[in-house]
This record gives sequence, C-alpha cells and structure tokens, in this order.
Amino acid sequence: MLLRNLANLTTLLRVILVFFIIAFLNQANAAWQIAGLILLVFTLLLDGLDGFIARKLNSSNNIGSIIDTLGDRITENVLLIFLAYKGLIPFFIPVVFVSRSFIADFIRNLAFHKGIGTFAINKSKLGFYIVASKSSRTIYLVLKYLVFLLGAFILVFPERDTGRLLLSTLSYAAILITALNILRFLGLLHDAKGLLKDVFSRG
Repeated sequence: MLLRNLANLTTLLRVILVFFIIAFLNQANAAWQIAGLILLVFTLLLDGLDGFIARKLNSSNNIGSIIDTLGDRITENVLLIFLAYKGLIPFFIPVVFVSRSFIADFIRNLAFHKGIGTFAINKSKLGFYIVASKSSRTIYLVLKYLVFLLGAFILVFPERDTGRLLLSTLSYAAILITALNILRFLGLLHDAKGLLKDVFSRG
C-alpha cells in the first residue's frame, strides 16, 4: 500500500517543504536563508519525481494526477504570494495565478466527474499545443522555476549591483510567466466551452 502511494507521498512532501522554504527565506539570518534556498532547489527537483515514480510503479491514475496538480497549485501560489509579500513581484501576479487556479481546477473537477483526465480535455490543436503539449509544459515549468529561484537568490544575496540585475530579470520573467499562464488558461477555456455549456444549461 505504501509503495503504491509513494508518488502521492512525494507530492505531499513537496507541499510541506514549501512552508519550510518560506519560513527559512523570511529569516534575517543568512544561514537560514541559504538553507531555504537549498531546500527550494531540492523541492523543485522533487517536482516531476512523483510522476516518474507513478509510471515506474504503474500506479498512474486520475486521482494521482489531481493530487499532483493540487501540489503544483499550492507550491506556485504560496511561493508567488510570498515573493509579492517581500516586494519582489507585483501583487497582481499572485492574484492572477490564484484566480486562474480556482477556475481551472473547477473545470478540471467537472471533467474528472465525466471521466476526463487532467490534460485529456485539451482535444483541439490550439489547446493541446499551449496547454497539454510537452513543450508548452516544459517552457512553463522552466519559467516558473526561474521566477522562484531568482526570488530566492535576491533574498539570500541582496548585494546592490547583483540584486538590481536579478530583480530586473525577475520582473521580466514574472510578467512573462503570468502572460503564459493567462494564455494557457484561455486554451483550457476554449476546449472546455462544451463542458461548461452543458453544465450551466442544466442549471
């Protein structure tokens, strides 16, 4: 039983570690901040490991996919809120991400009850390429990691010149990932319009 749930436990560990990361990075002590940065790198490495474990153990299923998505949502939203709290990114960015998360997960929940998997809803070419394709997800993931790591580096190494360069890079990366987030959301809405119409037409 434990072995078959190893992927889900990995996701749970990733979520728990995020709160330790924030606690460490929010300290004034440099040693704690460095520990937070190291823990962030380790947590990001865990992302994707749960899917790998599920495939190796042949335990992949829709429930596991939903748990993985939940872990992603908590991780990205909490870290973005923290970066906004520290004044490193505009507040509207986590607002966009959190709002999109609620709506997107509502749609995916509707799809789940119809037996449709996480990315199976993206059947159109447009939806597939900007939401479900491996290239789209990889680009989104890399940009997201870049934002998190840049934010952590700025907090740990706030030297004047380096800090300015990193902060400028972080600003561009955060705006880009937000634009991509909205674009992927529009792709999801495009493919879910039939599902939403069916749900709301029944009252």
